[in-house]
Amino acid sequence: MRILTFEVQSAQHGWTLEPMALDAFNLLVGVSGAGKTRIVRAIEQVCAVALGDDDAQECIGAIRGARFAIGFEHDGLTYRWEAELEPHARRGSEDHGALHSAAPPLIRTERIHQGDRVIVERTPERFLLNDHAIPKLDRAHSASAVLREDPVMAPFYEAFSRCIPRAALERLPTHGFRFESSPGKHRRHYQSATDVGADFSLPLHEKAELLVAVFPDAFLEIEEAFREAFPTVESLAVQRDDSLTTGINTKRFGFALAVKESGVDGLIPFADMSSGMQRYLSFLVHLSFAPRGTVVLIDELESSLGVNCLPAVTRFLLSRAPDLQFVLTSHHPYIIEQIPPSHWKIVTRKGSRVRVLDAEKIPAMAEERSHLDRFTQLINLPEYEHGVQG
Repeated sequence: MRILTFEVQSAQHGWTLEPMALDAFNLLVGVSGAGKTRIVRAIEQVCAVALGDDDAQECIGAIRGARFAIGFEHDGLTYRWEAELEPHARRGSEDHGALHSAAPPLIRTERIHQGDRVIVERTPERFLLNDHAIPKLDRAHSASAVLREDPVMAPFYEAFSRCIPRAALERLPTHGFRFESSPGKHRRHYQSATDVGADFSLPLHEKAELLVAVFPDAFLEIEEAFREAFPTVESLAVQRDDSLTTGINTKRFGFALAVKESGVDGLIPFADMSSGMQRYLSFLVHLSFAPRGTVVLIDELESSLGVNCLPAVTRFLLSRAPDLQFVLTSHHPYIIEQIPPSHWKIVTRKGSRVRVLDAEKIPAMAEERSHLDRFTQLINLPEYEHGVQG
């Protein structure tokens, strides 16, 4: 999946994102309060609506009452999805009455285009699939979630399943658990390191342990990239910890990523690593083998990262840009300086309306300059300096 355009009008205070275009690599820049984080969250919320995952109900609830449109391409096909969502049901309304056991409606209207063809037209009164009327389906879920196995809708659903939830990268558990099982069993389920990378449900340590057991060469690539960022690290491993085993007769055991540093006796477990090491390892494990077409959302890229590892993190993400689509936010001068201005998206807000401008389309940014000069130019632009107006 690659998102091409996005727009949304939220029910909350009329917050509106005007139509924005997205590229393969997008760095949202702007003053605090302009709306960068909200854009990232809105994309994540739309993906959650498309998938209808019960575990994402809080995320879905946050976008209720909104209208949005998202254009994207996937496997050579282009799509545009327009939808209007029902607001939260008011307390005491019939949607929460004793006669209504189903979840309250989520979808008011939606229309899905595949190229120039409308494949879904849905209102409270009717449901058309490929111009054919079908029984009205549960409005608590999107057409994508309800018809995920239909040949027409399956590619649409698959596209949204390629969006990595922010929580997958930001959740940093200290360890993982697994029941005893042979690597052969995993190999039958995962035919390649990319298959492992595509399983976004695998937590950090489980994914790392699986790579070590079944695809050790892939894990070595992660180790080399990590050592480049942290030269004092001699090796990276997944350390088994039987003290975390629960029950006398169980075959369940604990494990965690660990590093061996020069001058330090023994392995340093993940829980004792610096926050910068932990976050970079999360990026490496989850993104090194993520499949082509994966959408990656990261808010405040510099969070928990020390200055010493920012260069490696930035280089790593840019190296994956040809295959993955990134939508990032950052305030950090180093990150902004090191990412080419062709990837900058300047976020501005006037009242509740948000606009996103391509930096290179602003005449003052078109001149050839060093990255540092362009960063200085950026923060002095009227579009940046006055990025939030009443």
